[in-house]
Amino acid sequence: MTFDNIANSRFLTRALVLLGLWPVITVHGSWLQRNYRFYQLFLQITFTFSFTFLMLLEVICSESLDHATEVLKFLLTEMALVFKILNTWYYARKAAAFLHEWETGEMFVLRSNAEKNMWAKKQSTFRKIMLGYIYWSISSAVCALLSCLFINDQALPFPYWTPNHWLEDYYWLMYFYELLTMPFTCLCNIEIDVFQCYLLLHLALCLRVVGMRLERLANAGDENAITREFLKTIKMHRRINDMARNCEQIISLPVTIQIMLSALIICFIIYRMQSVHFSDNPTEYLAMFQYVVAMSMQIFLPCYYANELTVQSQNLSKSLYNADWTGMSAYNRRLMLLYMQYLKLPLTMNNAYSLLALLLNVSDDKDKK
Repeated sequence: MTFDNIANSRFLTRALVLLGLWPVITVHGSWLQRNYRFYQLFLQITFTFSFTFLMLLEVICSESLDHATEVLKFLLTEMALVFKILNTWYYARKAAAFLHEWETGEMFVLRSNAEKNMWAKKQSTFRKIMLGYIYWSISSAVCALLSCLFINDQALPFPYWTPNHWLEDYYWLMYFYELLTMPFTCLCNIEIDVFQCYLLLHLALCLRVVGMRLERLANAGDENAITREFLKTIKMHRRINDMARNCEQIISLPVTIQIMLSALIICFIIYRMQSVHFSDNPTEYLAMFQYVVAMSMQIFLPCYYANELTVQSQNLSKSLYNADWTGMSAYNRRLMLLYMQYLKLPLTMNNAYSLLALLLNVSDDKDKK
């Protein structure tokens, strides 16, 4: 039975297709493929884009700073989502090409049981973490939608602009629109975040496979077989580095924007929480707490998996040293020495490093003043 090394991505891409976020339809000639552009535009314009625009109008027309802050903590999330949707549409085919190569490429086929067990364990852990993230984020939206049922005023849980007197005359219609829109946009946001983390995880696991193959070089056979296996492994490593650079183009800007906006959202929510008592409306308070945790996870998860990519890249030199190189030929030892020099520069996500360096420089300048 063939080992499926992209099993998690199949579920993710199906979910992205249903949400109108993945224009790469593999079933040629199907109704969905022929009409998918209209399908995705209908979904995103009806829910995401329109809802974001109405929230923006509400902030512009707001007469109170507290109310504007209340809307902004949701508007910033929607604005980040709009950018991530457009970015996903633009880079979907490049990401699909990665998945196809990972599935069919000979160098990415897992050879040993140790590689398969490691891969299955890491993917299972990723699946559990992402299911927890999905459950927590959806539950925060549900709690916010339910919180308005426990107050006397006819207030929407996620305020957006409506014409005069519509909120009084058509409150339940406005509420029903939110009841459809918020879970939908929440799922879109979650699926894009999870897919970006999956790309980083897959690249990190590929580097781990490279390390395992470097450690087993001595088991390849004679010196010629060791040389061939070593060159194949180097070729795989270079291909992974190229993919990581292309992956950086796909996810670095959305992740940077998400981190900056999520940090602002956390500040807005904490400001709001200090003026709300748990006993007055426990559902609203719980929803805000869950929202803070969800925003924190949006910052933490891509940073964690990007760091895993760097960690696995740094571990390659250790894996190469752990190979039984003392009994190899002088030619293979020279190859290892050259490759060890190449491994001194680990793989990093340059955009994240540049943002961190900028923030540190700004902080240092303030301290000097």
